[in-house]
Amino acid sequence: MYTKRSISYQLALILILGFSFVSNAQDRIFTYTYQSNVLNKGQRELEVWNTLRQGKQDFFSRLDNRTEFEVGLGGKLQTSFYLNLTSITQTVIEGGQKSTDTKHEIGFSNEWKLKLMDPVANPIGLALYGEYGISSSEYELEGKIIIDKKINNLTIAGNATYEGEFAPTYVNNQLKWEKEGKVDYNLALGYAIGHGFHLTQENNIKNIYAEKKLEHSALYSGLGFSYLRDNFWVNFTAMPQVKSFKGAIDSKLNLDEFEKIQFRLLFSYAF
Repeated sequence: MYTKRSISYQLALILILGFSFVSNAQDRIFTYTYQSNVLNKGQRELEVWNTLRQGKQDFFSRLDNRTEFEVGLGGKLQTSFYLNLTSITQTVIEGGQKSTDTKHEIGFSNEWKLKLMDPVANPIGLALYGEYGISSSEYELEGKIIIDKKINNLTIAGNATYEGEFAPTYVNNQLKWEKEGKVDYNLALGYAIGHGFHLTQENNIKNIYAEKKLEHSALYSGLGFSYLRDNFWVNFTAMPQVKSFKGAIDSKLNLDEFEKIQFRLLFSYAF
């Protein structure tokens, strides 16, 4: 069972990792961690997400593309619509022989984000986030609590996320719905170095539950940058897996459920 003590250990570890990288706006300077700011009423923004995930026990490469249209609704509320495209190439074994197989998937998502507190005017920034996703193979519901704070050139952000996935499957010729829960914790730090540039450091603990039992858990931690120019911005982060807490196959990393490394590039234009 996953105890309160182990959850406290994870949260303490991610805080230590995050603050160890602090040495001495743009609405978003991180790629994996959300911030509390929302668009003003009538503002619109087009974002393109590209995430490359590589490295499992055998060959594995996955490319996720999300095209997002955001619009500010006023009252500190915004909504977004996504077109999601995924392509996965991985090793398959048939008749004792290995080969590669490629699969594609398309889906749609809609998010809602409500800002409750401001990261500059208030002691902390605070926002609530909800998203649902629909594809041909599964349905998803996601909720997120977002906190952040801006102190001079330093930006700190943290997220706690729960996502439920529901996928159809057959058991003894009977259609069943397979349920999976995901709990993520994120902590990110960004430091403005001038001329529109930020250096960033992000940490992400991923937990996957099946039948209310923890099956997989791992920590990702990586470095990146953000650049803002007028109404355009671009963010990039490289996130290697650094430690498995559950489901390790080589005493350190979980390369069954998770990938060895992820790269994410976001770019956006506001109008």
